[in-house]
Amino acid sequence: MAAAFGIHVGNTSACLALYKDGKIEVIANDSGNRVTPAVVAFNETETIVGLAAKSGIARNGSVTVIHNKKLLNEHIDDAELEEVMKSSACKVKNEGGIKYEVKRGEKLCYFTPEDVATHIFTKMFDIANSALRSEDELHAVLTVPLHFQQSSRQTLMRSAEEAGFEVLQVISEPSATVLAYGVGSNIEEEHHCLVYRLGGETLDVTVVLVNAGMYTVLGTIHKSNLGGNRFTRILADYLAGEFQHRWKLDPQESRRSMVKLRNASEACKHVLSTMSTAHCFVESLCEGVDFSHNITRARFENLITPYLPEYVQPVLDVIKEANLSNKIITKLILSGGAMKTPKLQQAIGDLFPDAEVLNGISPDEVIATGAAKQGGYLPGPFDQDCENLSVEVPAVSKPICFKVSDELKCIIPALTPLPVRRSKTHSISSEQLDVAVEFYEVDRDSSCEAPRLLGKVDLSEIKTPTEISIELSMNSVGEMHIVIKDQKAQKRKPWKLEI
Repeated sequence: MAAAFGIHVGNTSACLALYKDGKIEVIANDSGNRVTPAVVAFNETETIVGLAAKSGIARNGSVTVIHNKKLLNEHIDDAELEEVMKSSACKVKNEGGIKYEVKRGEKLCYFTPEDVATHIFTKMFDIANSALRSEDELHAVLTVPLHFQQSSRQTLMRSAEEAGFEVLQVISEPSATVLAYGVGSNIEEEHHCLVYRLGGETLDVTVVLVNAGMYTVLGTIHKSNLGGNRFTRILADYLAGEFQHRWKLDPQESRRSMVKLRNASEACKHVLSTMSTAHCFVESLCEGVDFSHNITRARFENLITPYLPEYVQPVLDVIKEANLSNKIITKLILSGGAMKTPKLQQAIGDLFPDAEVLNGISPDEVIATGAAKQGGYLPGPFDQDCENLSVEVPAVSKPICFKVSDELKCIIPALTPLPVRRSKTHSISSEQLDVAVEFYEVDRDSSCEAPRLLGKVDLSEIKTPTEISIELSMNSVGEMHIVIKDQKAQKRKPWKLEI
């Protein structure tokens, strides 16, 4: 594959990454920003997507669509749908299907969530086309949340294809996040990864077992009403209080004033993720009065600290769902634009003091980066149904280990897909008189069950000291074949058995 794009479209923003010539690059839009607001505005003659649409919310909220991704989920629950309809400035109707009602001139127009998604993907297509400058088809890997149903994934694919992309595959957001950091590239490693994704509107916490290059989801928690925009609202309410205290005017009485203040608060929130102080300025906030105020990171953290337990609790819930302990988590991966907040990063990281925290990629770019990396692995469209998030494959149910002296060493970990071939080298000293290699099937928790002997190979004829290489292969039906080679004598000792 010469080039492939990874696309992540969230409730509040979208990101595009490109894999080309073995490198991955996040592509900036026409405004020079690496992340594009997932906002669509409809005026009388045209459709506006991105920063210009977001900037016009205060003036044209009734024709501006935000947080469209929630409505792409065709099995959205009633409580979440009611909340979306209540919070949306653009009128949402649920009569024979969910639609946005937009007045364009004197005419009422209706747009489905799929229509809006197509406009966002069209914006991504224009950015991709400008970056690649090629007449070839633009291949893309899309990402979706784990809780999206199959029909919703197909809707997302259709939107991307209508925009002009050739969709290679649809993968889950947690898998893309793990892929972005290359976890699992060493097939001999096993990791329990906790993926914490906090977007503008939603929170997803997922435990992923990475073993033999395979990703297995052990547990996931989705919160539809808990996102980073709560921090923005908290900061905006605080600044509104400061303005009222100084000028005796209440901006909370005006929807337009609060939209302005929340946009400014969001900008301050991002500045405070890297700086100790941010300056908030809003021209003509209320009754023609400008607002200018400095906010420190310490003050912002004091404002959000009482709410942090709500963001921590889903982590404890998913660990319990996966039947694991905090200590078994080896990788903590942070994603989502709201995870730039240092105080929240610290609160989540403190739960896993022994885990490696992976946050070297900007949190709002990591999912698109992982999708682009997956696109680089694919020689063409996925040979399964490309919208499927998982594929069933035969795998080893329990670890296969060998023992030459007193120590058991794993040669094939559990959940390794079949067929498989692995080899290990072992040194034999002159003190070992009776040399034999024993093979065992071991319970993953060795305290629960004694190892089961699968077979034994007698190597008493070899001359010590020496090194032996043990090669073990299993086919798709579980038949195991073993070849042991004396590195010094160049002799082979075959052994075959079935399990």
